[in-house]
Amino acid sequence: MLFSHIIVAYDGSLSAVKALDTAIALVENKQAEKISIVHVYSVPYMAIADSIVTVPNSVQQEWLERAQSLLADAGKKTEQLPYANTVILEGSPAEAILQYADHNGGDLIVIGSRGLGGLREFMMGSVSHNIAQHAKIPVLIIK
Repeated sequence: MLFSHIIVAYDGSLSAVKALDTAIALVENKQAEKISIVHVYSVPYMAIADSIVTVPNSVQQEWLERAQSLLADAGKKTEQLPYANTVILEGSPAEAILQYADHNGGDLIVIGSRGLGGLREFMMGSVSHNIAQHAKIPVLIIK
């Protein structure tokens, strides 16, 4: 087996679905043992003078419920696998995924790419680019 624990970054986008399908194929082909499907959401806030204002708790709860629904759909695709789980994290997506991989024995991160051009990626940033630049383990970016 090449990998024991694959971390799949999942946001429900087409490229994330392709990333999950790729990770599932690795497990089915005996190239990996375990998959963790990780979704990260962040609660927006504004700094006003010396204060930080966050969104109301009801909005935060809606986002959490959306994340749970998203991962429930992803989890259905991995029901037949012996070792698969879903994880919801809050924070900066790249940082949270990297920390999760580091603290949970991940040895491959599989992530989809939004397909931004070079200039747009430079200006806007990219979770996949950030992860690829800072990961201590291999990263597989799926287009």
